[in-house]
Amino acid sequence: MYGRIIAGLSCLGLLAGCGDESGVRPVPVDYKATIRWTSHGVPHVLAEDIGSIGFGLAYAGARDFVCTLADQIVKVRSERARTFGPGEGDANVDSDFSYLALGVVERGERMLERMSADGRTLVGGYAAGYNRYLADVGPQGLPAACAGAPWVKPISAADLAAYFVHVNMYAGGLQLLDFIRRAAPPEAEGSDKGARLRGPELPDFTRLGLGSNAWAIGRDRAEGGRGMLVANPHFPWEGELRFHEAHLTIPGQLDVYGASLTGLPVINIGFNEHVAWTHTVSPAKHFTVYRLTLDPDDPTAYLHDGERREMERREHTIDVLADDGSVEQVSRVMYRSHHGPMLGASVLSWSTEQAFALRDANEDNVTVLDQWLAMNRAKSLDELRRVHEELRGIPFVFTTAVDAEGQGVVMDASRVPHLSAEAVSAYERALQRDGLTGLLAGNGIVLLDGSTARDEWVETQGAGALVPWSDIPSLTRTDFVMNANDTPWLTNPAEPLDAYPALFGTPGSPISARTRMNLVLLTEEGEGAAAGEDGLFSREELAAAILSNRGITAERLRAQVVERCDGAAPVDLDGEAVDVADACAALASWDGRLDLDSVGAIVWRELLGRFSSRDTMDAGKLYAQPFDPEDPLQTPRDLVAPPAEGPDPIVVALAEATRVLALAGLDPSTPLGEAQFTNKGDDVIPIHGGLGEEGVTNIIGYLPGGANSTLLPRLNTGELVGSETGLTTSGYPVNYGTSFVMVLEHTTGGPRAEALLTYSQSTDPASPHFADQTELFSRKAWRPVLFTEKDIAADPELVVKEVGGPR
Repeated sequence: MYGRIIAGLSCLGLLAGCGDESGVRPVPVDYKATIRWTSHGVPHVLAEDIGSIGFGLAYAGARDFVCTLADQIVKVRSERARTFGPGEGDANVDSDFSYLALGVVERGERMLERMSADGRTLVGGYAAGYNRYLADVGPQGLPAACAGAPWVKPISAADLAAYFVHVNMYAGGLQLLDFIRRAAPPEAEGSDKGARLRGPELPDFTRLGLGSNAWAIGRDRAEGGRGMLVANPHFPWEGELRFHEAHLTIPGQLDVYGASLTGLPVINIGFNEHVAWTHTVSPAKHFTVYRLTLDPDDPTAYLHDGERREMERREHTIDVLADDGSVEQVSRVMYRSHHGPMLGASVLSWSTEQAFALRDANEDNVTVLDQWLAMNRAKSLDELRRVHEELRGIPFVFTTAVDAEGQGVVMDASRVPHLSAEAVSAYERALQRDGLTGLLAGNGIVLLDGSTARDEWVETQGAGALVPWSDIPSLTRTDFVMNANDTPWLTNPAEPLDAYPALFGTPGSPISARTRMNLVLLTEEGEGAAAGEDGLFSREELAAAILSNRGITAERLRAQVVERCDGAAPVDLDGEAVDVADACAALASWDGRLDLDSVGAIVWRELLGRFSSRDTMDAGKLYAQPFDPEDPLQTPRDLVAPPAEGPDPIVVALAEATRVLALAGLDPSTPLGEAQFTNKGDDVIPIHGGLGEEGVTNIIGYLPGGANSTLLPRLNTGELVGSETGLTTSGYPVNYGTSFVMVLEHTTGGPRAEALLTYSQSTDPASPHFADQTELFSRKAWRPVLFTEKDIAADPELVVKEVGGPR
């Protein structure tokens, strides 16, 4: 079918020529693609060659996110200060120097050099397609956020590669930009040491703000006896980490559907005829920090195995736009050790005795684009595994995949440093003896000794300095495998994984409330089970389960909390008597779900907000019985007993919840849908779902400034009154969570799927696809994925456009 369509378009002069009588087609000299937009603005890009696929995808993507990608290219070029001025507190100056220190431009050029020929052609086509869109619409045809802006200008393949490098480093160097830009050797004796010690808070790599659920249902648990997949990434609803949905087809070579992160010319999460896959952010360590012992006579030199090494010194200069329109140059000297860029400030302050350096496994990840391109083309699960092994380009995520025959796999093939057994043992000893090592470990940071070769990453054939392929955590099964961002040991309770390198996590460690909810949904049996009484999932049952909004903490503890608060006297909070009767009544009548009409959900959220995430995973201030790795789905359990004397902490927490809700203008009887929302222009759309601590699969929340580095307009919110839960004076605004959610089933007739892009396809408020899917998500109204030629042609909203341009 596709071949006949392409041939017809070719003979009309719309694509490459028809070919001679031998059947050999001439190599196209121009980019030419057909974009067919279907309902909700999904582009189906059809072309004859890989460069034209990139061209068409970029053209379609630019229509939806041109301002965002333009903003990001300015950022990675280190041109923000030149474009927008120094920024508040010199934020743009600092950003420019940070990216210069990371060297993303040079590393992007290196990526292009080492990329496959197809990869380079794809990126070149993508840049050309983006540029053609700019030429076609003109500066005033751009969305309001960047209309007429001189910083929206043509880009190059090298610009895109620099952008890819920056995305790769999200779970490492990107979180430490404030430390990289502050890294400077100490001044002369008598300088203000305190100024160097002050600085940003240490980032918590155990809570990066990105999450996901991934389920691969094998033939033993699928109603149709073939493979099924649930993709449920939890990503930002604004900024550069938004997903964009698309379908890419080169007849006979490529036919893949799914979603890509903004500006990436491949499908990151999706399916083809043979396999389907998704990703979840891995808690494994993708970088290490080294403590350097400095030369006592020179703080820019350090000792390594007794030998003196000088740091690399580089002076960077940027242009800074002044208020009067003039441009001045600002220079800053930055340093690198052989490990990587230097860090500075706070607990990682650079002194005369020691300094700290970062080594990021994704700094030189040159195979990332080829990795996903090969996955898009994979014809079997074995091939999907093989390209992971050969390319090792997955930056910081698990891959969960299933094939048409009903075999599923979870593997953490992300780029994790390979340490020797001696280095691991030394690190474990340091955890017990060194306060800084322990402090950093609490934030998910591994601190190693930079003065000895013992702690260097170990090179092995075929893996570089990454964990060898034979040692990565992986499990293949025909019932199910899953991941929800926890360590990989409990991907299926029937076959726990108990042997993998330490930087992937600890087997048997407590799992999150959300992981537990995932596993309950996948394993429960009998009446009311997510899979029905037959224990086999249909596509409809999977869709209902992932958006069921059941919360495991409420299912385990709500009734016991109600017993404790029923009839409780008012609680004295700082001299104010707070009555918990209404809050307790709301909990008593609540079904434990986080749907729009759920009354009691906001009370439970604020109650849990008085406790830590750890309290929802193990015994402590909430649970009486601790987590047991031999019984991971039923523990921890039972509400902690009240104290023998004094106020009951559970009732006090309920009183505090009541008070903070009142500060936000909310009543305990307020349904979740009247409190939790997102704004789409002037429209306020109610949103269901909850927080990770609630143990819900459908994560929804608010990240203040997190994971969005753009300078573009953001969601407007009220004043924050509850930092633990994101509660504001306007309620619970949503700018993060379930993003591209898809349920897929392989059938004898090919893949069938339903999906939702929760924040909708376009970032342009003038687009008809700015809020359409957000409205659908609010109603849990799944839409069909149009994959076959018949379904695409039959869509009533089909719009076709031919695009092209010179190479």
